[in-house]
Amino acid sequence: MIGAPKAAGLGNCMSCARAAARDSKVVEKNAMFGFGRSVKDPLADAKSAERWLAGFPANDPMAMHVELLGELGRAAERTTKRTPAMLEAVFHLDAHTASARAALAAQYIEHASRSTRIENQLWSAMFDLTQAFLLAYQAFAREMSDHAQSGKWQSHLIELVARQVHHLALDARTRLYRFEQWIPAKWSELHVLFALALSRQFERQPLALTPGAETTTIEQEYLKTLILQLVNAGNLNPRHLEWVAGELAEWCAPLRLTLEPSSATAFYVDLGSREGLKRRSGAGPLEGRVLFVETRGLHATLMQNVLAIEQKIRHQPLSERTPRRTEQLNLLNKLAAQVDPEYRPFARRGERTTATGAVDAIVGFAKIAAYLREEERDPLPHVSPGQSFDGTMELAVFGHLRNEDDRRLHLARQRLAKYSPAGGAWEIRDRSQTGYRLVAPMSAANALTLGTLAALRTEGQPLWTLGIVRRMRRLTTDRAEIGLQVIAVAVTGVDLVEHRRGNAGDYSVDGESTQGVRTFQGLFLATRRRGGESAVQSVIVPAVEYQPARRSKVVTPQSIHPIRFGRLIEQMADWVWTTIEMVGVDASERASGGDGNTTIKGGNAASAA
Repeated sequence: MIGAPKAAGLGNCMSCARAAARDSKVVEKNAMFGFGRSVKDPLADAKSAERWLAGFPANDPMAMHVELLGELGRAAERTTKRTPAMLEAVFHLDAHTASARAALAAQYIEHASRSTRIENQLWSAMFDLTQAFLLAYQAFAREMSDHAQSGKWQSHLIELVARQVHHLALDARTRLYRFEQWIPAKWSELHVLFALALSRQFERQPLALTPGAETTTIEQEYLKTLILQLVNAGNLNPRHLEWVAGELAEWCAPLRLTLEPSSATAFYVDLGSREGLKRRSGAGPLEGRVLFVETRGLHATLMQNVLAIEQKIRHQPLSERTPRRTEQLNLLNKLAAQVDPEYRPFARRGERTTATGAVDAIVGFAKIAAYLREEERDPLPHVSPGQSFDGTMELAVFGHLRNEDDRRLHLARQRLAKYSPAGGAWEIRDRSQTGYRLVAPMSAANALTLGTLAALRTEGQPLWTLGIVRRMRRLTTDRAEIGLQVIAVAVTGVDLVEHRRGNAGDYSVDGESTQGVRTFQGLFLATRRRGGESAVQSVIVPAVEYQPARRSKVVTPQSIHPIRFGRLIEQMADWVWTTIEMVGVDASERASGGDGNTTIKGGNAASAA
């Protein structure tokens, strides 16, 4: 099952910097008077490192973080005298801080969505720790090359290369939390390490990187890094990434790198390139230092899991585990499609066409609902001379009114700015019948996660298109690519009021509920089916407000309609998308309003009609 590992308390990470500073001062005072931890260098040898680690709380992954970064930074300095015993101490620290890294990842999955500050703090802690180990190992690798004839130094070469490859995999995983792809230099660094192992012929020598764990090899660590980057197409969230990373050891166990391809479309990696795994496009020879990976076994394993989950869902459709199983089924299908050894292009409902232009964007269910509600219930005023103070003042000062269209455009931009993300308009790259490929500023993309609702509107147009973020990929430090699935070309902001038995007079036509009746905001969608069938009416409501078959009333400035929640279409942490059924509407009335645009009248839906 896909699930986030148990997280340690959030309070442990929220005060990490302050706690580390206090601990550092206490250590200095204790050392001055001979109390507390030993003043011996913690990186003198493995035993010193073990005693040093024992002085930190076992259940607090952030307590040692600042001091550990400081020791690793000191080991990487050019003026430091490095020895084989010091390298053994770093190996010991690496092996015994794996649980701390896992705890940080668990906290990230559990708490990163609560605020940008928490997300940045946890992500930086994981990223900085991996970079500190990589820099230290690079310094030891330079030292080892200077002592090529030393048996003590060379005896640690295999483990040094293995741990570097392992930390590069951790670096890749941490960056993918933020949908960041590797730069070419990172791929080159990984390939150089594996090429070294091949030249020394120790790429398949078993070794243990953590106490009590199963043995691994440099080839396996290399393959896990390649497969992790291959299966992620920008549509995996951090929880999915952690689950996949935990399964990779088992999935990649039977995989091997070979010199001969198994098929014309096999995956290969060029050790002289600056890229990861690629699919072979033809039967002709490939130039370079090419190795092939047979993924049939991995694909078969994933498909077996898919069939097993499908059977469970079929036999127990009403089980409380069905939503989790459905999520796992979708994930496994995505992974299987990425590693399928036979090229099977995705059947699209419509071809992509190149598109250009800028679009206004609002992201997040709450902001979209609030903006549409304000736009429909508080339209921009028309200014006419003699009927407004502003108009009178302009006539008195300038002798004429300023351009009315410019004024309304300025007011509209001011209103939109309250709800739109930072960075300005987004750019369209291409479009299809079902979605868009967009480029957004990183200031806006940093606030996005997979499953976020986004409303788009071409500049100068009145209608909003509603979609769901399905794929993300960081392009540069300030731009990100976003794949948006369109779910409605017309969306209306509505109020939903809880169902209460009584007179119709309990609700007013202007959408304001009477005293004592609870109201919450939602989005009304009408999606037309193919083949000229009637539209499917649905609403998106806050997740906490959804209950199967719950009755409510949809209120717009023009109409009131009693409804009942129907089939659940999709559910995320903050919103639920569900079909609705009109309550108390006979078959003839439902048929007359079957286009979905006239049944519930609102600004965007009415315009679409």
